[in-house]
Amino acid sequence: MPGGPAAGAAAAGAGTGSRPPGVASPGGGGRRFSVTRSGVPPRRPAGPLRAVLFDLDGVLADTFDVWCAVLDRCRRRRGLPPLGPDRVREVWGQGLRADCETLFPGESPARLAREYEEAFVEEAGRVRPVPGAEAALLACRKAGRVTGVVTNSPAGMAEAVLRELRFRPMVDVLATGDEVLRGKPDPALLFVAVARAGVNPGEAALVGDTPLDIAAARAAGVLAVGYRVPGDITVDELARLPDRLGLPR
Repeated sequence: MPGGPAAGAAAAGAGTGSRPPGVASPGGGGRRFSVTRSGVPPRRPAGPLRAVLFDLDGVLADTFDVWCAVLDRCRRRRGLPPLGPDRVREVWGQGLRADCETLFPGESPARLAREYEEAFVEEAGRVRPVPGAEAALLACRKAGRVTGVVTNSPAGMAEAVLRELRFRPMVDVLATGDEVLRGKPDPALLFVAVARAGVNPGEAALVGDTPLDIAAARAAGVLAVGYRVPGDITVDELARLPDRLGLPR
């Protein structure tokens, strides 16, 4: 499923300035470790909002059909039965390591990541934009905010989705699951993204559609915007995001 650290995939984006704890150097070099903080209450921005970060799967991109096909393909190779849509929804967003434990027992994260990426690129034509996603990205950029994507998926898969949807030119920074030891809900990916955006955590918001996104944002000190899930701010339609964030039109 979307996410998790994946060895061997190329890191995306270029780092700027010093890196906070838990952040690997661009390109995947150096030591990688996690930073975890729990029990952080809802919050408001500590300063002017300068960056708007988005989860990818389920927020900007409807990749559900793609993931159903990818998971079934990987399971067929191992003689395992298909999961079916209901089971896929149950494990949605849980991350690569959890997939190895629950869907592919005994498999290594590195090998599974390579299979995911290979299958995902071939199935990328099934990807569809979430309604309002393009307008939300454009509105954030028009308002002078840095835009970013923060996803547990490896870089190759994230880039394939953004290219398929023609969103890549609208995204200033990209932080992917192969750059940290642990993906969301660990906040390390958020630290990667805000460093690349050149902002402090209190000047950024993350728009996510799962409790994992909300937990990661709060642990990082980033405003948690829930897309159809509870957050510090909640939106049911991406078209309403600029107004909910108080962005100038």
